[in-house]
Amino acid sequence: MNIQQYNSLQQEVIESEINTHLFLEGPFKSGKTSAATARLKHLADQSNPEHQILILTPQHTLSQAYQRCLLESDFPSGVIPTITTLAGLSRQFIRLFWSMISENSGFQARSASPTFLNMESAQFFMEQVCQPFLAKGYFLEVHINQARLFSQILDTMNKAALIGYPLEETAPRLTAAWNGEAIRVKHYQQSQECALAFRKFCLQNDVLDFSLQIEIFRNAILANSSLRQQFFKPYHYLIADNIEEDVPCLHDLLLELSDQIPSMLLIKDLHAGFRSFLGADPPSADRLRSICSQNFTFTEQFRVSSPMHAFQSAMTHCIMRKNSTDISPDALQAYTLQNVQFYPEMINSICDMVDHLVHEEQVPPGEIAILSPYLPDSLKFSLTTRLQSLSIPYLSTRPSRTLAEESVTNAVLVFAKHAHPQWEIPITSEELRSALMVLLPGCDIIRASLLAQNTLKANHHLEHFSTIPEFTRTRITYAMGNQFDVILDWIDQYQQSTQVPLDVFLSLLFGEVLSQPGFGLHNDIDNAVLLTRLIASIRDFRLTFQSLAEQQHIDSSQLFMETLQRGLLPASFYRDEPDLDTVTIAPAFTFLMKNKPVRYQFWLDIGDIGWWERLDQPLTHPYVLNRNWDPSKRWTDAQEYQANQSSLERLVRGLLDRCEEHVYLYVVRLNQAGINQSSPLLSGIQLFLKRTMGVKNHA
Repeated sequence: MNIQQYNSLQQEVIESEINTHLFLEGPFKSGKTSAATARLKHLADQSNPEHQILILTPQHTLSQAYQRCLLESDFPSGVIPTITTLAGLSRQFIRLFWSMISENSGFQARSASPTFLNMESAQFFMEQVCQPFLAKGYFLEVHINQARLFSQILDTMNKAALIGYPLEETAPRLTAAWNGEAIRVKHYQQSQECALAFRKFCLQNDVLDFSLQIEIFRNAILANSSLRQQFFKPYHYLIADNIEEDVPCLHDLLLELSDQIPSMLLIKDLHAGFRSFLGADPPSADRLRSICSQNFTFTEQFRVSSPMHAFQSAMTHCIMRKNSTDISPDALQAYTLQNVQFYPEMINSICDMVDHLVHEEQVPPGEIAILSPYLPDSLKFSLTTRLQSLSIPYLSTRPSRTLAEESVTNAVLVFAKHAHPQWEIPITSEELRSALMVLLPGCDIIRASLLAQNTLKANHHLEHFSTIPEFTRTRITYAMGNQFDVILDWIDQYQQSTQVPLDVFLSLLFGEVLSQPGFGLHNDIDNAVLLTRLIASIRDFRLTFQSLAEQQHIDSSQLFMETLQRGLLPASFYRDEPDLDTVTIAPAFTFLMKNKPVRYQFWLDIGDIGWWERLDQPLTHPYVLNRNWDPSKRWTDAQEYQANQSSLERLVRGLLDRCEEHVYLYVVRLNQAGINQSSPLLSGIQLFLKRTMGVKNHA
């Protein structure tokens, strides 16, 4: 390892005495993780086989630098560090000590091994548990769909486990802080009643949702020093990165381990904490300074232009209304502000500029991000249709979408129903029409309707295009019809062989037919990624519910199909995104959590209040269900305003930290509903423009 490639401060971290605790902080792209991976090599080179290395990150996507480090040619042989998250650590612990845990934690089934639930399977069981409560009229006044209702109940359970208070205290905490209509208090109580019923169900059936998994791990590790010492005995070195994005119970664990693990490197990003809605707690992470003998602060940011740095500083001051007369003229070079009248003008302008960057400036598509507060279907459709016409690859990310809301999901599952008539799940003319428009290139709604009406027969069976009368076939066109027959021919061959699970069926259908030239999914990266998530979701569901399906004498694939119809929020949010050279289209906070820098960013409709306003969550609250919240206080409008302001300032700083060259800002006078709008982000831009008037005149 050539240590001369690092600056003096990084070298000091890398070569610090091994058996010591180091606290390292600094802004994004200041070289913290680079220093950590170099120290990892140094530790691996100095260690013996009995001294193992543990690397912790808040989510798997944030561990990619360490994964790449292990594959480098100069990484010392003989040492394989454990790279995991709090969830992974807790699962490993519970599996190892299950016989002891199951007896002491109230589990009643006494299974030989535990069953862990992901987001989707937890929602499935939560729905089963909540049905009697819903039948009694619970949550009648809550106007959100059931998938989000169940996910918010699960969120309250997760918060209790991650912060460290009894589940029974959730409703009292929320009630004490609530300052609005009394009906919300009733919903808090109903939510807690459902949560406790779900917890009882889990204990009776030896299944662990995320909250129970963390609660058992937290209680056992923190309360039983002998178990803690036994479990962590192999680890002599520990690196915890992005601790500001992690949760209080992990910080508690690191504090407890400070005497047991001789070498620790704890890394914190300044001005971060973007996962606060998932329990991230930067003030809690600051407690870890107390166990460190050396503290390092990196200030220099690499690959951030001076104009972008100046613009970021000025913008954050304007958002928080801080006095700032010292605005560098460089800040004027970092952004382009575009005013348009309507949304279509904005879409065209953005896509034209992306086209110019990719095809004329030779900017790789992966260096461009198009960001908005939310990503509704209409906006995604407009952007992706135009980018497709310009032959620009893209990848959209919408973690809050249910699997059933994605058009490609419904498209492939229509043919899965046809391939498995024993499920007796109906195919409607409308969903077949939509599927044809997705899977057959150039298939408009008229041709899709004709093809659907003439091929969908009784008992939800699909007939070949060749059976349609000649006049109608001509109207549809043989090019589209023949491609439709290719799909049905492949399914006919599949039905004559041994049938496979749904996830395997979809993998084969996509790989052998739908991804081939002549079909709508050929070279469609965005839909290919969505299908990958769907297949992974079905596989996880099958592995979890195989025994349940056998007990009910039902195919697990059929069980998934029936469950999907009721809406499932995907667990894919927690999976790694593929690293592809594509334009990123995503909500702003989702992009931040990928922790990926780009050269160019496009901010859509900065007058949209969604850049500033927190989504209303009627059953949970990220600030009240937090260790820093004073239970004696009420959550007021003033606190909501201040929280939104701080969140906006953190968002803007984080986005500009991840923009290396230029940001394009778009102001739309009339939003998609034809309404004139404004937002604190737009107000911040306007204040910035006023403050730079003198700078422009001087320049």
